[in-house]
Amino acid sequence: MAPRAEPQFVCSKCDAQFLRWTGRCGECGAWSTIQEIGAASAESGRIETTDAKPGKTVTFQSLTETSNAPKQSIGFEPLDRVLGGGLVDGSVTLLSGEPGIGKSTLLAQAALAAAAGDPSILYVTGEESPSQVALRLKRLTGQIPSTLEFLDATDAAMISATIREQKPLLTIVDSVQSLFHPEIAGVAGSISQVKACAGLITEAAKRSNTSVILVGQVNKDGDIAGPRLLEHLVDTVLMLEGDQDHRFRILRVLKHRFGSTEEVSVLTMTEQGLSTVDDPSAELIKERPIQTSGSIITCLMEGHRPLLMEIQALVTPAGYGTPVRRCSGIDAGRLGLLIAVLARRAGINILDKDVYVNAAGGLKAKEPAMDLAICLAIASAVSDVAIDPKTAVFGEVGLGGEVRPASIPHLRMKECERHGFNRILVPKGSITDPTSQIVEVATLRDAIDQSLVSS
Repeated sequence: MAPRAEPQFVCSKCDAQFLRWTGRCGECGAWSTIQEIGAASAESGRIETTDAKPGKTVTFQSLTETSNAPKQSIGFEPLDRVLGGGLVDGSVTLLSGEPGIGKSTLLAQAALAAAAGDPSILYVTGEESPSQVALRLKRLTGQIPSTLEFLDATDAAMISATIREQKPLLTIVDSVQSLFHPEIAGVAGSISQVKACAGLITEAAKRSNTSVILVGQVNKDGDIAGPRLLEHLVDTVLMLEGDQDHRFRILRVLKHRFGSTEEVSVLTMTEQGLSTVDDPSAELIKERPIQTSGSIITCLMEGHRPLLMEIQALVTPAGYGTPVRRCSGIDAGRLGLLIAVLARRAGINILDKDVYVNAAGGLKAKEPAMDLAICLAIASAVSDVAIDPKTAVFGEVGLGGEVRPASIPHLRMKECERHGFNRILVPKGSITDPTSQIVEVATLRDAIDQSLVSS
């Protein structure tokens, strides 16, 4: 009997395998994600393992000392914060973000900070020459530590061998999509190559007890490029978010085997690189226009950190047959849903008007707790009535027009009060004793009546 044909195509989003190419993945429904992988041997079949030797087992008690070993601080506060104090020896971290967002700058600062303590740091660059990296490092600090070494290579086997031989404290690889394995078919960045290269470097990191940070690229949808296996393979996944035309960035944790995923670092881009913003709420709202319709403050949660953000809205008569819906920093589908709720449940008919909504500061806001702020900003823009500048709101809006509770309301209210907001609209049930400063609202209509004031 002829051997069974092996799948030669795989979806880069869900890792589903197919025998032939198709434009749409039948498992996850994504379009244009099916990529060819190296063809399996026609004779490949069941593999016998009769010659395999049994492995050596250990008890958990013998691992007590290792499990209690402290993390190695990088010396760069934004990274140390999100990693829960530093890197675990032998761990592999994937840092991803859009082009130009500051990934290389962030890792250059991390390499300089780590090398300042005189450990051996290896910086592997496959996208830039060592001289180009050196120029960036000199721009950041003016000098390069002697313990920081460079390797200009894209051969994953060579990089793996270097890590095993030198055993540096930290290795930075920029980027995993630029690497290739000489024994694997396919061009650099293909699914088969990314899997093989990442697996090879991960094995070298574990065997040499070296911490590795891999730089990963993102696709047009903002997801990490390459196979989903890449995220499963590494120990930690970091995402650097923001708008390259704005100065603020958010470094968040998507996966962390050695700590919490609730920590974030808010950064700002300066001439000296990325620096931590001590009070991001104050920075984000300090340029807010006063007594202008369509503007309101909301409080989001980035991990365990409350963050104030201004939501702006502009409503104009539709200049063409189809009304325009434009937004920046928020989900376009969510905006369409909230516009429909405003029209049906609150009596604010804007279905024939152009609506523009912006999350000021260039940050992306995905939390449902900003629904109420979006609705009130639109209502304010439609009526051209300003909302009291000392009013802040938060809450999720349901399809029935009800205002639903948000998580950790006490931290949100405390952050609003700390920045001088003396009137806070919150979902009903958020507090036990409403006051004149904290007003509970049950419906979107109630919130509109409570927030709009005459100029």
